[in-house]
Parts: sequence; structure tokens; C-alpha cells
Amino acid sequence: MKRFLIIAALAVSPILSRGQVFDAGLRFHYLFNNYEYGASNNLFDDSFTLHAVRMTPEAGLVIDHGKYRHRLRAGLDLVKEMGSGIEDWSIFREFIFYYNLGVSLDGGGRFEAVAGHFPRSFFKGSYLQPFFDDDLLFYDSNVEGMLFRYEGEKIFAEIALDWMGQYGDDDHPFRRERFQVLTSGLWNFAGAFNLGWAASFYHFACSPACPNVVDNHMLNPWVDWRPHSWFDSLSLGMGGIFTYQLDRVADDRPKCPMGLWSLQTISKWNIHIDNSFYWGQDLMPYYSASYGGIEYGRDLYFGDQNFHTRRPDASWVDYLTVAYRPNITEWLQLELSLNFHLAQAHPDLKTGVFRGWQQMASLKIKLDRIK
Repeated sequence: MKRFLIIAALAVSPILSRGQVFDAGLRFHYLFNNYEYGASNNLFDDSFTLHAVRMTPEAGLVIDHGKYRHRLRAGLDLVKEMGSGIEDWSIFREFIFYYNLGVSLDGGGRFEAVAGHFPRSFFKGSYLQPFFDDDLLFYDSNVEGMLFRYEGEKIFAEIALDWMGQYGDDDHPFRRERFQVLTSGLWNFAGAFNLGWAASFYHFACSPACPNVVDNHMLNPWVDWRPHSWFDSLSLGMGGIFTYQLDRVADDRPKCPMGLWSLQTISKWNIHIDNSFYWGQDLMPYYSASYGGIEYGRDLYFGDQNFHTRRPDASWVDYLTVAYRPNITEWLQLELSLNFHLAQAHPDLKTGVFRGWQQMASLKIKLDRIK
């Protein structure tokens, strides 16, 4: 063993002697997001105010070795919800520590890999509201697993594993083993036309007290057109959402709700208008299902709850966002937005077309490679 350690130290020492640099970064996020769903009697989502601030300092080493860049970092995820007070150092949400590899490829492409407990900001793919609700992304801002990404002139692709739950023990008999594989990509196949995808493979597995398994998988292929125009940005997209879901104890056959999705975005003078429209089936058929008296709910579905339409037939859901995003600096992002949630009226639940709306103010600062 001693001989092995000596050989390993001799092998690593030439790398450490070249290009080794102290590396640090700091991310700051202030968020005010007021959700108002009184118009639909809070049946599809809850009215509340997410008012919080997050700061994530990190420090470590960067080792440049030719076309390879190795980064090791550790940090703290600090979160304070306004008005909550501080009890038992609850402001210290999580420790993060990860390894990040960057490779400059011949031909101009780049490969990147991350392993450990790392910030979700490493993701660059596009995942729609049925994949993740915006408040969940704030509270669950870190990933436990690994991520791989390739970026080229015309192609982008990433795939990641997030290990969300360890199989329970005697002290945690209801803790399930859970993991999610996420992937997203884009191929600029013809001028202003792009073909893309996003997908999630989610395995909601067993615990000592819950020996059943539930599968919840989702695929979102899409195509969009981004022409050069007088606008700062213009995009018209269309795609589908296809799912495979199975409660292996309660059902003999899988449920496969699906629908169509369209996205229109336009911006000028830092004013952005985004509209996303869905027409299809209830994407969360097992939301109210349970095993042993424990409802699956948000443990099984991470998307916006408006896609739990509670209808046996197809219906539509629409999100209209009007935002102001000034181009201040490279490291500072400000956004002020209004988000209107509309959907097909539900006569049985006595809800109309207007479901509710959000008022949001966000300030993000990212200072990386601080020396």
C-alpha cells in the first residue's frame, strides 16, 4: 500500500506543478415570487410567497494541463427565507463538493463532466414546466450524482444522474430509493431550424416499509424556428410530451398520458414575452394515489401542478410571461416578470379559464474564478 501511494504521488506531482491555481466563486440569488391562485380556489396550486435569498461561496483548485482543465471545489449553500428567523443554524442548507473536468476538443467543440454534489446551474438544457416547477428548482438547487455535456458548433447534448434518495433503514423505514436521469439536446440541422429534446427517466423505488416501485418517464421532442429579424430574439417551437407511468403494485398496465406543446418567445428592448401552450391529457395520473396511506404527490411529480388537470379527457393549459430582463453586466442578471396561468374551465371543480398569476423579482450575481 505504501509503495502504491509513493507511485501515485510521483505520477500526480508533475501535473500539480503546472498550472495549479487557487480557484473560488460566489453565487448570489435574491428571489421574490408571489403565487396567487385564489381565482381557482387553490385547487391546482397553492397561493404563497417565496421570498428568500441564497448565497453559495465556493473555493478549490484549478489545474490546467494542456487542453484539459481539472477543477475541485467545495462550498456552502446558505439560504434564508424572509421572516422565518434562524433556528439551529438552519441557514446552512447544504455542503457542496465536486470535481469538474473541461476538455477543449479538436475542431472547436468542448466536453464537460461534473461528479459529486454540485449546483444545478451546471445544467444548460431546456426542461419545460411539466419537468420542474420553478419553486422546486429554488429549494432543490443541487444535484447528487454526475453530469456529462458536449457542445459543438451545431450540436449540444447533456445527460445527468441525480440520486435523490437512499434505500431506507430501521430509522427511516419509509425513505425510498429514488433516482432521476435527465437529458437534453439540440441539433441546428438547417439554418434557423433546430431539432431538440428533453427527457426524464425517474425511478421511484422501494423502501423497507413500501415494497412497490413506480415508474415516471417523460420525453419532450421538439422543433423550432429562430429567424433573424428586427427583434432581439424570436422563436417559434412545436413539440410533444409523451410519458410512460406504471405503479407496479396497483396496475397491470402502464398509463401513457401525452399531449402537444408549443412555445413562442419574442424580445425587444429587454422586454420578453413568452407563451407556452399545452393540449393533452392529465400528466400526473398517480398524483393522489398512495401506498400504505402515503400519497405519492410531489415525491413522484416535480412539474407544475397545473398539469395535473383532473380531467379524463384532453384539455389545454397556457402560460403567458411578460418580463423585463435588462442587459446590465455579464455577471449580474435582473428580472421583473408577470406570469399568467390559464387553462380550460373545469365545471365540476367550478373553476374558470383564469387559474392565477405570479409576480416575480429576481436578482442573480455570479462571480467565478475569483483569485
